Amino acid sequence: MNQISTISEFLLQAGTEYRVFDMGRSIRKLSTQVFLEYENGVKKPAFPRAQHAWFGLLFWNKTLSSQHYIWFIKLPLDEQGQIMPAARNHFLQLIVDALGKQLEHAESKNGQLPENPYSFIPNQQQLADFNSVSRRFLKLGYSDYYQVALAYFRQSGVMQWQQVPLQGLSDLVANIDDQDVRQLVTERFSALVEPVKYSILISMENQKVPISLAEQISMWLQDHPDNPVYWQYGLRALCQSPCQGLVAQLLEQTFDTELANNGDLLMVVAGRLWPYLGKPELLRKFFEAVSQLDMANPDQDMTLFSPIYRDLVQIPDLRDPLHQMLRWSDKSPALTQAVGKLFSGQM
Repeated sequence: MNQISTISEFLLQAGTEYRVFDMGRSIRKLSTQVFLEYENGVKKPAFPRAQHAWFGLLFWNKTLSSQHYIWFIKLPLDEQGQIMPAARNHFLQLIVDALGKQLEHAESKNGQLPENPYSFIPNQQQLADFNSVSRRFLKLGYSDYYQVALAYFRQSGVMQWQQVPLQGLSDLVANIDDQDVRQLVTERFSALVEPVKYSILISMENQKVPISLAEQISMWLQDHPDNPVYWQYGLRALCQSPCQGLVAQLLEQTFDTELANNGDLLMVVAGRLWPYLGKPELLRKFFEAVSQLDMANPDQDMTLFSPIYRDLVQIPDLRDPLHQMLRWSDKSPALTQAVGKLFSGQM
């Protein structure tokens, strides 16, 4: 331990190969070098959430076993948005105490760590998506449920949607860059029952949804302009899509219509569509909508402005734009009031 100062160094010294996925705001592959820079405080985690950096660590040692192990960990951040070294060191000590310096007890314990404040358990949907994304990245093939989902999409009306495993749907979406799969999902999208549609839309937030499918989702949203639930799922699905102009237009529509009165939808924008808030005009419309909603509902249990601001300000790319927003001289009365409460600690 005296020679090991990071989780990255521990995994390397233990003779493992490992991959890192950022799970803070959807699932993204993270290079091992960037993860090390996060650990050393050279860089700030790019996708923090709730004052933590969230990671899925997948590792294995070919010389000992074919078994792959997964740690889901969340590391607290300081006020500057950097990983706290003390917390990282504490987690590192827990690893050594539980599994040994060379992971000698990993197989007997299935890589499991004792209960600790840094581990988290993804929900069922996120776990299925992580399995699909990581298996595809490592070229391990899909689960046995993939063919079941494929059959459901190909044989409309033959199979009940309840018979389709969630893992199969996640696998299908993870293979969305395959032309046949993409065409199949695009053609069947409108006819899907809502539970299946919602599931694949959530899975799409981890993928670069291609143009044809992004346009199909946009058309579905335009057909239901007054349904904020549909817009929550639709916007989530497009958060990593390369169709940035299309997504920006959908956000404009969100902020300029009654959709902006839905707090859950605004939370989705903050949680998944935050890169678009780097544009001054969208940032202004977004926070005007948030502050207007707070002003219209003064008796609600919790206002939205403060928690959203405190969450977004830890994202490195938004830190400066958010600080500048506080100094805008032409803020609306609602936004002025929200900023005032933020500084006075009333939120």
